[in-house]
Amino acid sequence: MANDWNLNVNIMRKIFEVILMALLLASCQGKVKHVQKVIHYYVETDLPWVVYYYDVVGNDSTWVEERWYHENGNLSLEGKIVDNQREGEFRGYYPSGELMSVGSFVKGKREGKGTIYYENGQVNVRNEYHDGHPSGVWQYYDEEGKLIHVRDF
Repeated sequence: MANDWNLNVNIMRKIFEVILMALLLASCQGKVKHVQKVIHYYVETDLPWVVYYYDVVGNDSTWVEERWYHENGNLSLEGKIVDNQREGEFRGYYPSGELMSVGSFVKGKREGKGTIYYENGQVNVRNEYHDGHPSGVWQYYDEEGKLIHVRDF
């Protein structure tokens, strides 16, 4: 009876070792690489204009991020991609590098509250979108931060 028990334990140990080796081998082959592909360049400067980022596993790649650049090389726009559509927070920047706008996307359409800034950092517009269309109350400010107009969509 003890020999049968030892035999079963040894068989189970060997099966476990084979499964563990298979998992280790699969995890090594499934390593994710984050790669970039320049989609467009500026003709005059040959600097990147639009860059897409992909997660690559083996022969499969998934588009996960996009970044746009100004002609001076500074970041213009950045955000995540899910199922080939903009998703989550996107940020836009002036050529100087200052934050220009913040807004969100859901399944490729603008959704929720957003803010546009003057280059001096003051709020220009507080806005809202629903299903890709302007909605709610939009507030417009001058460069000193004074509310100058309100529009209800």
